[in-house]
Formats: sequence, C-alpha cells, structure tokens
Amino acid sequence: MKWILGHSKFRFLKLLVVLAVLAGLPAKAGEKAKKLKTEEGMKTINGTELYYKTIGEGTPIVILHGGPGLDHSYFLPQMTQLARHYRLIFFDQRASGRSSNLVDTNAITMNNFVEDVEGIRKAFKLRKMNLFGHSWGGLVAMFYAVKYPDNLNSLLLVNSTPASAAWRNASFAMMGRRASPDDSIAQANLVRTEAFRQRSPRAMSDFFRILFRSSFYNRTYADSLTLTLDTSYTTKSRLMQHLNKDTTLLNYDVLRKLNVVHCPTLIISSTYDMVAQEANAKLQQSIPGSTQVVLDSCGHFPFIEAPRKFFSAVERFLKKAST
Repeated sequence: MKWILGHSKFRFLKLLVVLAVLAGLPAKAGEKAKKLKTEEGMKTINGTELYYKTIGEGTPIVILHGGPGLDHSYFLPQMTQLARHYRLIFFDQRASGRSSNLVDTNAITMNNFVEDVEGIRKAFKLRKMNLFGHSWGGLVAMFYAVKYPDNLNSLLLVNSTPASAAWRNASFAMMGRRASPDDSIAQANLVRTEAFRQRSPRAMSDFFRILFRSSFYNRTYADSLTLTLDTSYTTKSRLMQHLNKDTTLLNYDVLRKLNVVHCPTLIISSTYDMVAQEANAKLQQSIPGSTQVVLDSCGHFPFIEAPRKFFSAVERFLKKAST
C-alpha cells in the first residue's frame, strides 16, 4: 500500500494497523456488569453484507472502528459505559471482522467506506446521527462529514488518523521511533516463522500485540490486549491492500474542506499519541466551533488508559450537543 508504506510487505502489515485498535480489556475486578439490551446481525449495505451490533438504549451513536481492516470488538467492554445512556451502533466495516469478504477489490475505496456509513444511517432510520470515529475511523468520519454535513447531529473524532497525508506520514515515523530494541527483535523473530508466513490468527495476534506496545503511555496495558482475529483475517487483510489503488488516499488533505462541518464537534487527543498535537490543533481550527480535549499521560487508546477523563469528556459533550 503505497500511501502507507512503500513496497515492503512487512511494513504494510505493520502500518496497516498502526492507527487501529485490535482489542479490549476485561472489566475491573469486582465491577458488576449491568445487563444491557443487545442486538446483532447482518445488513446489506452498499453492495456488501455488514455485521452490526447495538448495545444499550437511548440516543444512537454510530461508532467507526480503526484499521483499515479491523473490527468493532476492540471497543468492548470499555465502551459499554456509554451504553448506560446511549444506544451504541457498532458495525464492522467492509471486508472487516464478521462482515462479508465477498467484496470486489475495486470496491475497496474510501468513497465506499463513506457510503457504507451513509447506508448504516439509512438502515437504522436515523435522520441525523451522532458519529464517533477512532483512529482510521476518525478519518472515515471526516470524509463523511465533508460529503454529508447535513446528516450529522454531532461529530466525535478520537485519536484520529490525521486530516492530511503529510501529518499521517509523520505519525508513522513517530511510531517507528518509539519501538524498543526488544520489540524490534521480537517482531523480526516472529516474521521468520512459518505460522506468520501463513498469517495464522495466533501469529498475527502476537505480531499486533508487540506492535501496539509503543501506542500506550503505560506499556503494561498492551499485555492485556485481547485480540479477536480469526481465519478470515488473512483474506480480508489482503483485500485491504487494494486501498493502494485509491488515489484519494495518496496525498489527501481534508483540512481545507472541513469548513462545511457546522455540527458540534469534539476532538479528543492524547499527549503520548503518535499524532502530533500541531496536527490536532490544525484540525480544530479547520472545523468551525469545534472543541478539543487533550488527555495527559495517555496514548492512542484513551478509553483504556484514561477512561474516567475520556468518558467524562464524551458524555459532557453529548449532553451539550443534544440541547
């Protein structure tokens, strides 16, 4: 995928998921689980079958996961805290997670990712929606907001992939510099194995577990990552490589287009994220009336590392956006 890595297949695997979450941590010991209304299934959206899962009741929030090529499961169980007052609508993006892998390679484009979001809005009969995007999902949300600004009630961009290719590339470089010598050795040893060459779920889970250590301010959190890859991940990850053909992503710059977004917008970033704060500052300047919350001593996954501050900021924003 040229827009991410150049020509190395190893670097493709590493950078394809650089801004994505693959896991969720278990609930705190002794914490009582509240039974929440849950629904799941498949919906035919924009020419493909997409898996969806809704949790909770109340005002809907459509949630876009990171990747490209991962799935919604890394948000759970942490995001269920929002489901106490909101209906969370998760879906696995095209050719991801439990969604169908019967997708034409020419249909793996940013425009189709955007149209899938619009299809989800219509399928759930939402007039205007609250749209939440994390990492790669944040970039998809930006492209959606530019194309369909009138369909948004609010926009939440959480540790988003930068709004321009230049800042994205700088983010990749930062992650590379943060990898420890031990991480590099562990990855090098893993990629030599037959299991990795066959892209077995276990080998790929181990690979991503090592990769994500540098995405945490407190690296011990990475040891608790629960990865959910299955045998279909191999096929679907290869499909994602066809984003290489999407010229939209080669040298994109959404910043100049975001002035059409007039819904309440919250930008959440972290001091230890690989995305530079200057990139987030420019993002805030580009969206009229947007608000930014910066979480200290936190990496790319604030709902894991700083849940109290993260959920407080999100719930405060959503309450204000609904008035």
